[in-house]
Amino acid sequence: MKKLAGLLVFLIVAYAVYNDLSIGTLPAAKMQDPEISKMELVEMEKAETQTTQEIPFFEHEVLPGDTVLSVIDSYMDKPLGVPVSQAVEDFKKLNDGTDPQKIKFGNVYKFPDYSSQN
Repeated sequence: MKKLAGLLVFLIVAYAVYNDLSIGTLPAAKMQDPEISKMELVEMEKAETQTTQEIPFFEHEVLPGDTVLSVIDSYMDKPLGVPVSQAVEDFKKLNDGTDPQKIKFGNVYKFPDYSSQN
């Protein structure tokens, strides 16, 4: 019985390794896509840069206990007028992909400024 269980575990592991090596489980990088040329990549990067520049922001030094939403909320006079997911994405764009859950106190970050919106 132990030999049969061991064989079954071995076959499952062998199949998983084969599947990872042949198909893969990670998404393909931008450069590996043959349909995207270098020129298109440059244009995409320019569009991302323009999007980042279009987002109004303010800089704030993070204090202990601060979160992205608490800083934005304390800066604004009114309730947040955008979905939380958009605020998180805008924070990531302004801070080169920094995860909002991994901000560190004492560091200065750019926070999206929604106070001028309707």
